[in-house]
Amino acid sequence: MLLRLKLFGLLAVLAALYWCDVTAEFYSSVHAMSKVFRYEQQMLQHMQKFIADNESKLDFLRARLDEFERERSQAEQSGVTYFESPLNKYLLSKRLTLDWEHIANLMAAATGAKPLARLQRLRLREDMPNPRELEGAIDGLLRLQYIYRLQTKHVAAGILDGVSYGTQLDAQHCLDIAEQAARDEHLQLAHAWLLEANRRLLDKDRAQLLPVILEQLVKLKARLSQSESRGMNNTLEMLKNIEPGSERALDNWEELNQIQKQIEELTADPVDEHAPLPEDLTKLSDFELYRHTCNGHIRPTPSELRQLRCGYMTETHPFLLLAPLKVEELSHDPLLVLFHDVIYQSEIDTLMRLAQNKIHRATVTGHNSSVVSNARTSQFTFLPKTRHKVLRTIDQRVADMTDLHLEYAEDHQLANYGIGGHYAQHMDWFYPITFETKQVSNPEMGNRIGTVLFYLSDVEQGGATAFPALKQLLRPKKYAAAFWYNLHASGVGDARTMHGACPIIVGSKWVLNRWIREFVQSDRRPCYQWDDSKVTLSQVLELTGSQLE
Repeated sequence: MLLRLKLFGLLAVLAALYWCDVTAEFYSSVHAMSKVFRYEQQMLQHMQKFIADNESKLDFLRARLDEFERERSQAEQSGVTYFESPLNKYLLSKRLTLDWEHIANLMAAATGAKPLARLQRLRLREDMPNPRELEGAIDGLLRLQYIYRLQTKHVAAGILDGVSYGTQLDAQHCLDIAEQAARDEHLQLAHAWLLEANRRLLDKDRAQLLPVILEQLVKLKARLSQSESRGMNNTLEMLKNIEPGSERALDNWEELNQIQKQIEELTADPVDEHAPLPEDLTKLSDFELYRHTCNGHIRPTPSELRQLRCGYMTETHPFLLLAPLKVEELSHDPLLVLFHDVIYQSEIDTLMRLAQNKIHRATVTGHNSSVVSNARTSQFTFLPKTRHKVLRTIDQRVADMTDLHLEYAEDHQLANYGIGGHYAQHMDWFYPITFETKQVSNPEMGNRIGTVLFYLSDVEQGGATAFPALKQLLRPKKYAAAFWYNLHASGVGDARTMHGACPIIVGSKWVLNRWIREFVQSDRRPCYQWDDSKVTLSQVLELTGSQLE
């Protein structure tokens, strides 16, 4: 059961029922999916009752069928003498009237109507998944595969980043994933999933699925630069043999002949699932930097790690002399540190109770408003510190950790990440346009000077926080919290703090965000005598030294 629950949000959902159209959303939160998973047990019970009712009905009909056939056989053997007996006349009359009427009524009766109605009511609940959930689940799976460079054959066999979970996908699952990958322009992955679907075909499915797989493969190969001309011709011949003379085969033959005339001769090399790892990181887009930090290709060198230390912090408050904070340095400029054991299980339990039934799909800042985006697949809720004393206690601790004022911090944000749940590369600080378009709440409080990110759960695989410019990958560790400055001391946004939440492979990730605004922070983090967004301290010292000489 535990294994099934772990994989419910990732692999088992690919075989899910096609649900009714409602407004709930579950693929973006493991917490939400585990909640509706409990409904399935009730649905199974209703299904068992439906089957039992109908089996009883069928058993009764089979017994009546045997009885009627025996009586008819006796009548046929006796011939006309059978009707000389008044008892036989009565039995036949009764059979043709009352008995057959009863049988007809029983056959017409909607046996199992009550359990069926209960099952339908469960499916129509507003908090049940809808067909979009299946697409979200496949998107999450493809995101995992793309970012972590997972092999299709391993994923289909239930092996996720080297860990086997024992869940196998069949040919239909692989075909569904391939079709969505093609729609999402993940052509290389679509090609790999089609080949995997072909490898996993069973004899009973071959006649139905093989033509579809081959048809999709032909179209896909025409879109791939690495496709081969000979492979297209061979696939077309196989399609014609499977469905000789069919309209689909003929249509594809004509269509793909036109495609074949428009493309160059294709090589015989196989299509790679993933592009080669980049050597020049300076040419990568922000997303590619985020992606390769998540998969471990971008990492700090030993010389970059040499200056970083771990220790105890006592400076920000006299109380810390008695209970110092355990802190780990991850970057000096910009500052990025990780505090260990700074939130308690009792506080986490309180946060969960406060957020119960309140989380909803997370949004990102758009051009003129906040919008739902595939760049951020999680669910969240905001909790004002006035809601509970635990929130105020956490804020006091954050003030000790950061040496910043918390009076004008934003509300606590509690978030949960689901299937392939992630938040692609982004800045926590607001761009000037967001102030101009009035998308920032309480703009008089200024920009977000700093972020504290509490990890409220461990994550079995994936879910790290990636800082590409700093070459740092923070893996979730329960009770820990990361802190970094979002702004230069001059108040300008620091682009080096670009970060993102890497996709969850297995597990559920809970985090608490504390975004601290820059209002009334000048006594805690004063400006320098130079614009540190343009000139670094080392450059200032170098320039000063040369002038003194």
